[in-house]
Amino acid sequence: MGRTAAESSRTSLDPPMVTPRQVKTWIAQAEADLQASRATAESLGECHRRYWLQQGYEEAIKAYAMMRWTGSTADDAQFARLFLLQHSPLKAVGEASAPLSKALHLLAREVEAFVRGLDNADLLLKIDATTPRNDPAEVSYRYPFVVDGDYVAPVSFDGWDSYQGNLVGAQAAVSRLLAAVKDELRIFARTPK
Repeated sequence: MGRTAAESSRTSLDPPMVTPRQVKTWIAQAEADLQASRATAESLGECHRRYWLQQGYEEAIKAYAMMRWTGSTADDAQFARLFLLQHSPLKAVGEASAPLSKALHLLAREVEAFVRGLDNADLLLKIDATTPRNDPAEVSYRYPFVVDGDYVAPVSFDGWDSYQGNLVGAQAAVSRLLAAVKDELRIFARTPK
């Protein structure tokens, strides 16, 4: 029995979802955001550093996922909507209410296994699990939230280490993630498409 378009995998005739040049731009932005998370200007709060750190993580993990994506052209929209266009991409895929394509399900498992294979994987997964939200009861990088009945501006919050792990350790973990993604890019760039 023949496969439907949604079940078929990308063929050599289909345009590639991603190129090495595109991945390099995601990595460049991840590096810039990681560097920004290390800024020490007096006017910057830790909330700013944490937000940039999460952005660096997200861009790195998305660059990796883009290189590993093998779904059909029919699956590309779901990959973009549920992974590439989300904060906390692994969390977003894991909490998706819509059924996942087989390709996206397998990719999410592969990406999580990749992350779990790195030093400080628990910190990286903690970063992935934190999302800037506008729910006043949830900790956020951007919006005031409630702690013990009081509204707290993110710039005044002092519980970042318990929320997302030690900043220096998290920065080191994202730096190692970026190095591993760059190693994958070298292989990806050499692989015929």
